[in-house]
Amino acid sequence: MSEPALPPPDVEVIVPEALSAGTYANGFTCWYNRTDFTIDFLVYLPTEQGTDEAGRLVVRQPTQVVSRVKFPPALIFRLMQILNDSMSNYEHQFGSIVHLGD
Repeated sequence: MSEPALPPPDVEVIVPEALSAGTYANGFTCWYNRTDFTIDFLVYLPTEQGTDEAGRLVVRQPTQVVSRVKFPPALIFRLMQILNDSMSNYEHQFGSIVHLGD
C-alpha cells in the first residue's frame, strides 16, 4: 500500500518586527550574473552641483541603496508575473498608474 499524498503546505509569511514598517524606495536597478539577479532599491538624494575634470559645471544625482535583494534566475519569471498581476489589480481598483519619465 502506498501512503496517502500529503497536501501542499500552507505558506505562512512571518515579518520580523524590525522589517514591518518596510523601506521606502523611489528607484531601482537590476543586474545579474550566472547565479543570480540582484535588485537594488534606491532613494534619490538631492542633486549636487559640481565640476568635472575639465572644470565644466555638472549636476550630479546621488542615489543611495536602501535594500539589495538577490534572486535565483528561476524565480525571476514568477516575480515578473506577480508584479504584473498586482499592477493590473491596482489599476482595476485605483485607476491607471501614471508613468514616470525614463
